[in-house]
Amino acid sequence: MAEGMATDRDGAGFKILYQILATMCVIALIPIGGLWYISIHKSKYDWTTNILQNLMNTTTSLTRSVDDWTAMNLRVLEQNADTPDMLSMESGRQDPVLKTMADTYEWVYLAFTILPNGQNLGRSDGKPQIFYGDRQYFKQVLSGKPLGQQVLLGKTSGKPAFILAKPVTGGSRILGVIAIAMSLEDLSNTITKSRIGETGFAILLDENNRLIAHGNGDISSELQDLSSHPILRQRHIFDRNSFVFEEDGKKIVGYSKKTQQGWTLIIQQDYQEAYAAANEAQRNAIILLLVTFLTVVIVAYLLAQRLSTPIRNLTVIADEISRGNLKAEIRETERSDEIGALARAIERMGVSLQMAFDRLRKR
Repeated sequence: MAEGMATDRDGAGFKILYQILATMCVIALIPIGGLWYISIHKSKYDWTTNILQNLMNTTTSLTRSVDDWTAMNLRVLEQNADTPDMLSMESGRQDPVLKTMADTYEWVYLAFTILPNGQNLGRSDGKPQIFYGDRQYFKQVLSGKPLGQQVLLGKTSGKPAFILAKPVTGGSRILGVIAIAMSLEDLSNTITKSRIGETGFAILLDENNRLIAHGNGDISSELQDLSSHPILRQRHIFDRNSFVFEEDGKKIVGYSKKTQQGWTLIIQQDYQEAYAAANEAQRNAIILLLVTFLTVVIVAYLLAQRLSTPIRNLTVIADEISRGNLKAEIRETERSDEIGALARAIERMGVSLQMAFDRLRKR
């Protein structure tokens, strides 16, 4: 029977201990849940937004640089297309002007003019005249476009070159075409020097998605077709959930933007590097949350013990008194809280019962 009593007491103590512990843990989970949302979920959301914004800003800045470079060269053509020497359509008068253009701008390796029949007229390099009637930029100008352009491999450098052409007009009639052939080396250097972290770089493609400049290494001697690049397939649906791609089995983040001349500028970066700081912050936040939760559990357990132990002791004493042991020692009477008040009440009950028993014995 004594064993049954002990079991009942232990069960009662166990229940109240863990009821108090569970209650305190549930209450503590509310601020911990808020901390989780702020430090992990919300921070990951904000970091994702920042990554996308950084990609967009970098792409926009480089696109503006490419557009400014093109606009500057277009002004060179415009300033010379309407000069009397150009309008004369005489090679003897045009050649000195064309040579000055090539000498002034170091990236221009050839300035030349073309007659409406496609035959070369003036040249800055003094070489023999050749036929340009089959060139794309020439056909664009003769078809009525205000500007002709074409990216091709330079025969001299073996690297991509950019041809910019503009009509030479007399009244409403096209007298010919003035064009400059430019090395893209300076422009490529601008692209290749643009980095985001250790793995982020820029790629510049022409209007046909052929590689002009690549920030992750030297470009090949051919205009490589990059139409299959994963970023190009989702060019128009960039948002915070759709700027993550997979390239060669590796996750990347990226963004693309069109230049005024129809080229495409791509900025990309390894996913792991882009989110490295966010992942580290997330790991630290998880560790902090775990430490906080464990601390809460330990403190809750100790506090539950502090509350449940005296209650269990008082339960045992009350049981002893009910069985006639009126001299049981009550140690909780010194407490100033409700448990102390309960202990003093039990003590007074024991005294009252002892006095009652003494009166009965005297009779």
